[in-house]
Amino acid sequence: MEDTRHLILINGQDKTDSVASYRFQDGICEVVFTGSPKPYHYRGGKVQVLAVQRRIDPAGQIIVVNGAAIPQVEEILDFGPFYRLRLNGRKSLTYPKAQVELQKNCLADVEQKEIFDYFKETAATVSLVSENGQNILQMQYERCKDVLDTTVLSCYLDLQKPPAERTPPEVVIYPFGLNQSQKTAVESALSSQVSIIQGPPGTGKTQTILNIIANVVRAGQTVAVVSNNNSATLNVAEKLEKKGLSFLTAFLGSRANKDRFLEGQTGRYPDMAEWVLEPEEQAALDQEVTALSKELSEMLSAKNRIAAIEQELLELTPEQHYFGEYYATYGQTPLEQVQGLSSQKILSLWLEYEQHAERESRLGLLQKLSILFRFNRSALKVFLQRPELVIPYLQRQFYVVRRQELTQERARLGRKLADYAFDAKMEELTEKSLRLFQGEVSGAFPWREARRRFELRDFRGHSGDFNREYPVILSTTYSIRGTLSFEHVYDYLIVDEASQVDLATGVLAFSCAKNIVIVGDLQQLPNVLDGQNLRDSEGVWTHYDLPEAYHFSVHSLLSSALAAWPYVPTILLREHYRCHPKIINFCNQKFYGGKLIVMTKDSGEPDVLTMYHTAPGNHARGHLNQRQIDVIRQEVLPRLAERGYESSGIITPYKDQAAAIHAQLGDLEVATVHKFQGREKDAIVLTSVDNVIGEFVDDPRMLNVAVSRAVKSLTVVTSQDPRNDGTNYGDLARYIQYNNCAVVESAVYSVFDLLYQGYAQQRREFLQKHRRISEYDSENLLYTVIEGVLQEIEFTSVACAVHVALVNLVKDYSGLTKDEADYARNPLTHVDFLLFRRMDKSPLLAVEVDGTAFHAAGSRQAGRDQKKDRIFGVCGIPLLRLRTDGSGEKAKIEQGLRSALSAGH
Repeated sequence: MEDTRHLILINGQDKTDSVASYRFQDGICEVVFTGSPKPYHYRGGKVQVLAVQRRIDPAGQIIVVNGAAIPQVEEILDFGPFYRLRLNGRKSLTYPKAQVELQKNCLADVEQKEIFDYFKETAATVSLVSENGQNILQMQYERCKDVLDTTVLSCYLDLQKPPAERTPPEVVIYPFGLNQSQKTAVESALSSQVSIIQGPPGTGKTQTILNIIANVVRAGQTVAVVSNNNSATLNVAEKLEKKGLSFLTAFLGSRANKDRFLEGQTGRYPDMAEWVLEPEEQAALDQEVTALSKELSEMLSAKNRIAAIEQELLELTPEQHYFGEYYATYGQTPLEQVQGLSSQKILSLWLEYEQHAERESRLGLLQKLSILFRFNRSALKVFLQRPELVIPYLQRQFYVVRRQELTQERARLGRKLADYAFDAKMEELTEKSLRLFQGEVSGAFPWREARRRFELRDFRGHSGDFNREYPVILSTTYSIRGTLSFEHVYDYLIVDEASQVDLATGVLAFSCAKNIVIVGDLQQLPNVLDGQNLRDSEGVWTHYDLPEAYHFSVHSLLSSALAAWPYVPTILLREHYRCHPKIINFCNQKFYGGKLIVMTKDSGEPDVLTMYHTAPGNHARGHLNQRQIDVIRQEVLPRLAERGYESSGIITPYKDQAAAIHAQLGDLEVATVHKFQGREKDAIVLTSVDNVIGEFVDDPRMLNVAVSRAVKSLTVVTSQDPRNDGTNYGDLARYIQYNNCAVVESAVYSVFDLLYQGYAQQRREFLQKHRRISEYDSENLLYTVIEGVLQEIEFTSVACAVHVALVNLVKDYSGLTKDEADYARNPLTHVDFLLFRRMDKSPLLAVEVDGTAFHAAGSRQAGRDQKKDRIFGVCGIPLLRLRTDGSGEKAKIEQGLRSALSAGH
């Protein structure tokens, strides 16, 4: 029977279970072992007998020895300098206390256990069942009794527990290259227990992941990289192999992957003789990498600024074109022209002149001196001329001067980068980072010796040894918990394509990592539940009262993480490198709120964006549209053939259309949107199929993925039906038309966005400075409300212009009376806010703030309001009036926008 009162150590080894008896006499200890009557004699100092000091119930705790959890511990015996662990059905184990950690089991907490049970029940309901009838995910949940309080899961199950901050390394390396937001993302991942990276298409997610891996491994830590399928992790493996670093990785997960790995073991390391660094050389490289990283931060800002300038010039071109059409109708050059002012000064002068014209007074001496001092003599002379001459002229001058400024700034920054030798320095940082990493790796592995060969049983039996030998484990989110031993915990877990990972799978993955980096994009395809799984999971949800962040059928892993951890570092990878600027700017404006920085170049290529509308008619039959296939064969493919693109593909929402195109048009690459995610082609043809585009085809995430597959050319084939105007495809049609500077028959002009952006800033500053408090406060308060509305996901493709002159908006006056037309033509007649589509700058909704007394019935302003209402009615733009003493402004604006968007205004 096991002695639980004493611990017997002979030569420092625990012999308690094998000692039948012992006796100390005259400095000698006589020991008789079980199974043999022969006594053994040891000097007294060689034998220690320790009495138990206390007994510890392991319930609610996890026993971690040398970093690995020990399962099925029944009791912990404290013998002072040693712990003896009594195991269920196995031999007891003894360890020095320094090697043992008693950690909290987060599932011992009742509230955390309830949330975990919700996911366990959900997994049992919706997860895949294998051929032998077993639900593997459910089985994993059933086995999961103990979860370390230091894992990511503990933070997730307790939203009051903030993720821990980490101390980043003094030197961060970038052996795979970097840009500004990737640099921030890597640093954030190393500084926080939880970090989130949102990676829109073509922004270098894999490159960021690789740099994080390199920094984790050089710190002597382990990392698992997972996604919902093997293709994303295979991309990581291939990039590591190109740098000669594949020996660090084990591509596991499925049994087939494990067998392939075991068969591929060579029993040797790569030759790292050329990687070895002397201490002095390593110290020097540390300093050089740090210095280069600091220098390049400033230069990366310059690089991004050049890209932003290119983007503004790209947007300026069509806007200036449309303004030219407007100016040709309304503008006459004033007698005195303004010279020598910056674009910002021109906007400021416009505003100053406008305020003066509204007062209908003459300039006093002090005002003249002020204008002369702040502007110049030519500016002073415009105050002697009529508004209908001055204001359009100043607006036109803004575009001319702004283009000059941007061109000059671009040239100056280009010279700065060239003088610094930016590309060479970037390559130097990458090479020295890799050299430093290789040197550190060569010192961490006994590469001159034979390499241990592992067997299948070692994945579970010797997880720690295996993970030290292969610190980068590649697997799927679904199987990572049991890829090595079930209790094994990684230092880092990187989840790629997290928007496609379902929550039950992701939560289990949280349990096997101390730190996590969640990488994905809410604007790309999510995980999809079929109708039955949706109903079943909702049935489970109704039995629990949990925060919405845990709602399985509503959230992917990515969206749940964003809801659960609103304050963790969340980095948007902004720099885009794949698509032609005209192509990606649709996605940028429509789905990303204009936050992307487009690093590709527009060289004036023709036919980057092309839209084909089939003739009106009911051409679709189910999920197949023969007329669109005919257009692709007869018109689209011959044009693409003339351009000589190296690769092309046809994307459709439906499998039926893909099959028909493939059958009729031969060996073309045709697939659904879902199958094209993660891929790219020089030329993409997108066929919508539906006559009237329905909810499935119009899914914004599907459209985002489809458009962003095109590198050089995007052709869209869709149906000509007015009901499609209010869809996302309708927005794409408007965007293509606008950027091709097409002639559009409309009663209104597109909003002069760039013009009014600068004007709005000048106006805010002017109103603050001149203390027009009541006007400023009411306008500014509502502007804050509007900005909040436009941050909502459904309105990210909408922007707002402030204090827009009706003369810049109304194009066709034929439906107005002479009095209304004169009022609209007056450049001093404004609407407070104009909400418009980012796609083509087309107006959606006008908003007016009506002061209670100023706009009272019978007042002069009330008469003007009636004219304005009539003008907007004739132009087909909804006008929303909000009183300063009213309430519910946010809801009214949201409702007005939804109505305008659905109507295709």
